[in-house]
Amino acid sequence: LFGTVIALAKGTERLAHENTLLSAEVRTLRAANEALSKRRRAKKARVREGGALIVEDAQAIIAQKDVDEQVRRDVRAVGGSRKEGQPSRRCCGICGKAGHNARTCQEAIDMSSSSDSA
Repeated sequence: LFGTVIALAKGTERLAHENTLLSAEVRTLRAANEALSKRRRAKKARVREGGALIVEDAQAIIAQKDVDEQVRRDVRAVGGSRKEGQPSRRCCGICGKAGHNARTCQEAIDMSSSSDSA
């Protein structure tokens, strides 16, 4: 019983230590993320206000616009003329016409009745 209590205490201590480490890591990552966000906002504000634009910043903006345009083109190419979220119109597997399926296809019924009568 005493050994079980000691093992439980060690496990609890290990969890508390791990929790402390994870909390510190989260704080560090949030601070880094906030600093990065501030830098990005400052760059955008400077560009919007017509301020100085470094060559690297201009190239990065142009590259990002090119990437965005490429993504838009790819989405259009993959999606075709069909609107996003709308299911494609189903059609018959026998005759290829919309409005019915292979089970209710009139051509299949005609073919089966002609083969039965022969």
